[in-house]
Amino acid sequence: MKFPSRGPLRVYATLTFFDSLVPGIMLAGGVLFFTKVAHLGAVQVGSGLSLAALVGLAVAVPAGRLGDRLGHRRLLIGISVLRGLILAGYQLVDSYPVFLAVACLAGLAESAVAPVRQAYLGTITTPDNRVETLAFNRVVRNIGATLSTPALGVALALDSPAAFRSLIGVGAVSVLIVALIAIRLPDTATPAEPIPDAPGPRKSKQIGVLRDRPYLALSLLNGVLVMHMELLEIGMPLWAMNHTQAPAWTTSALLFTNVLMAIGLQMRVGRTVADVDSAARAMRRGGYCLVSASAVFALTGTLNPLLCATALFGAVVLLTLTELLQSAGSWGLSYDLADAARLGEYQGAWSVGTQLIRSCGPFLVTMVLSTLEATGWLVIGLIYAVAAACAAPLSRRAEATRHLTAPQAATSQPMPTEQTAPQNA
Repeated sequence: MKFPSRGPLRVYATLTFFDSLVPGIMLAGGVLFFTKVAHLGAVQVGSGLSLAALVGLAVAVPAGRLGDRLGHRRLLIGISVLRGLILAGYQLVDSYPVFLAVACLAGLAESAVAPVRQAYLGTITTPDNRVETLAFNRVVRNIGATLSTPALGVALALDSPAAFRSLIGVGAVSVLIVALIAIRLPDTATPAEPIPDAPGPRKSKQIGVLRDRPYLALSLLNGVLVMHMELLEIGMPLWAMNHTQAPAWTTSALLFTNVLMAIGLQMRVGRTVADVDSAARAMRRGGYCLVSASAVFALTGTLNPLLCATALFGAVVLLTLTELLQSAGSWGLSYDLADAARLGEYQGAWSVGTQLIRSCGPFLVTMVLSTLEATGWLVIGLIYAVAAACAAPLSRRAEATRHLTAPQAATSQPMPTEQTAPQNA
C-alpha cells in the first residue's frame, strides 16, 4: 500500500482516518449508551435511529449543491464542527423526545457531510488517480474502524455510565479533529473535465441532477448492489448461527477475513477501474462473485462442521470480492458520469440512491432468508446478478447524454499539488 506524497491527498487521508473512528465507536457504543445510560428501550433506539437516517436523506443534494457554490472545504469544516457538537449533545439525552431531536440532527449532519467530502476529493484528484485514491482512503477507513474496536471493548468491560459517556466523548473529539485537519486542506474550484472525442459543440448541462434520469437510475441500481453489506453483516451471521453446524467462532473469523481482504486488496482492485466501461465491468464481475457466493451459502446447511466452516470461508471470500469490485465500480461511475460543475450535487444524489435502497436492506435480507432459507440465497444471488448486468447499458446511456460547458472543457483545472496548492495547505 503506497502512502500518498506530501500534499492535499495525504492530509485528506489523515482526515479519513480520524473520521473512520466515529462509526465504529457510535454503531454499537451509541446504542449501548442510549439503553444503559439514557435508559431508553431498544425499540425506541431502533425507531429513532431509523427515522434519523430517513430525515437525513432530505439534505444530501442541497448540501452538495451548497458546497458547489460556497466551496466544499469551507462547508466540510463547518459541518464537521456541527457534527462534533451534536455528538457531544448525546450526553444530554435523558428522554425519548430529546433523543429523537438529537438523533435527527445527527442524521442531517451525517447525510450532509458525505457528498461534500466526496466532492472535495474529486477536486484534488484527476480521472487518472481518482479511483486509486478512493481505494486508499477506503483502506484507511477500514483500518480506523478496526482500531476503534478496542475502545468499545474497554467500555463493555467497565460497563459503567462513565465509560459509555467517555466513549461518546471520544467520538465527538474525533469529529472535531476532522474539522481541524480540514483547515489544512487547500481551497479548490470545482473542476471541469473534458469529454474526450465528444461530437459536435458542447453545451452546458443546466438541468441539474434531479432531472438527470440515467444518473439517478444508476444511483438506485448502486443501492441494490450495496446489498452485499447486509448479506455480510446480517445475513451471514444469522445463517451461520441458525441454519448451519458451523463452530461458534466461525462468524468472528469470517468477519476478520473480510477486513483483512478489504485492507489488502482494495487498491489492487481499484486500479482495474480507469473509465466508465471498466467501472461497469467491475460491477458485472461483482455480480458473478455474489451469485457464486450465494450458491455456496445455500449448500452450507447440509455440511458437517468442518466442511461447513470451509465452505463459509470460501463464500465470504467471494462476498468480499463483490464488495471490492462494487465499490471500485461505484466510484468510477459516480464521478465520471457527474456534471463536473455540479460535483457536490451529483455526489449527494448518488448517496441518496444508495441510502434509500440500503434502508430496506436489513428487512429484505432477513425476510427472504428466514422465509425461503437456502432457496433465499439463490433468489438474492440471481437478483443481484441481473442488477449488476444492468450497470453497463445504464452507464452507456448516461455517458451518451452528459454535456459540459465548452469554454470550461477546453481548460480543465489541474489537481492541487505541493507546488500549486495555496500556502494554507
